[in-house]
Amino acid sequence: MRINETYEHTPIQPYQPEEPASGCNKVGTHAVDIAASLSLSPTAAMGTPTVACQGNPSVTCVTDPDGTCCTLTFTQQVCVSVPIRYGVTMTTGEPCIACSDSECGCGCSCGC
Repeated sequence: MRINETYEHTPIQPYQPEEPASGCNKVGTHAVDIAASLSLSPTAAMGTPTVACQGNPSVTCVTDPDGTCCTLTFTQQVCVSVPIRYGVTMTTGEPCIACSDSECGCGCSCGC
């Protein structure tokens, strides 16, 4: 059913029980502790490295003491670039609730 016209009506009021001749109404409050756990783990994904030579190589030559051999050492400066994507993964735990040992002390509501 669908109503397409506006009409006046009396709002529906919540049920109000009649108060007994003797007694009183009270609202009880109590603090609770709620915890939600969260685990963070790092991620890193390495890409393909690139290598570029910088300038010319240098060469050193060392002759052994008895003159039977020479050792050549080549040194080249290279620029190595490695793309890396950093991130974080998140895992949530199940929330939990427990009665608090402390009193609420908030008066009318427990927004502690």
